[in-house]
Amino acid sequence: MQSLKKFTPDIWPAERFVISISLAAMAINLFQIVRNDVLFDWPGYAFVLFIATVTFLAGQYYRISDRSARIGAAMTGTGILIFFTMALSVFNYLLMPTARPSIDTLLVQVDAMFGYHWPDMVHFGAEHPILNTIIKFAYLSTMPQLALLVIVLGLTGRVRMLHVLLVGVTITATASIVFWGFFPTHGASSLFTLPKDIELAADPVVSTAYGREIMLLAREGPGFLTPGEVKGLIGFPSYHAVLAFLAVYAARPVRWLFPIYLVVNILILPGTLMHGGHHLVDVPGGLVLFLVGIYLTEKVVGQHYERGRHPVFLEPEFGR
Repeated sequence: MQSLKKFTPDIWPAERFVISISLAAMAINLFQIVRNDVLFDWPGYAFVLFIATVTFLAGQYYRISDRSARIGAAMTGTGILIFFTMALSVFNYLLMPTARPSIDTLLVQVDAMFGYHWPDMVHFGAEHPILNTIIKFAYLSTMPQLALLVIVLGLTGRVRMLHVLLVGVTITATASIVFWGFFPTHGASSLFTLPKDIELAADPVVSTAYGREIMLLAREGPGFLTPGEVKGLIGFPSYHAVLAFLAVYAARPVRWLFPIYLVVNILILPGTLMHGGHHLVDVPGGLVLFLVGIYLTEKVVGQHYERGRHPVFLEPEFGR
């Protein structure tokens, strides 16, 4: 019994919260896939699940064996994040096809009140190629930033902030997808057609062709669900903006990393417009979602978290 107890998974409250949401999403996904006979890439998603499981179990090994609580926190968190991302992306795709009309036309009207016109933003990028390229790389750095932050927070013993990051992603992503289910948006790129020379010069990540493809997916459904062809579906609020705010918030305790994250994520905000095909209003919408999400996150983590309970708290909250 003692030997069995030694290898019982040691899952902390915030981690259990994320796993619970992920499992609930997976249960709904499986029901939908079977009921609607969805064409599903079982081997592809099984491989993603395998990576998540191996990473999680490796983290558990380091934690339970007392070899390294910090490596255990980083790898456990990474595995959970991979699992959550897979579960929620499938959940989002299974909301299609949708008969609900998009609210993009309304958002364009709101943008016009502030003098914003998406093609003008892309035109600006085409006229400033160096700035456009810098912002593009910043925009594309969102997911690598998130992965790096999970590892750094875990390895430096800042586990409370690691859990704030994991729970924050869980709450905001889930809320964003549920909102999209009721009020679908496809972004400004789905409504406008850019001049060929401007689009070629700016080379936006989300082009007009991308926007049309998202509209087609929403109207007809994904056809074949595979992890190799996952696209960002949500226009409002901008989830890139949400992650930018969340990354800066979570990076604060790491003094050498925070200034880098601050600069890069400030650049991501115009990047959502230049390269994300977003409406202007999507960015403040992302800020509102972040503020509500981080308030709820701190409540969830604070309620179940006892500071100093685990041996990983070896660094001060705002240490080196």
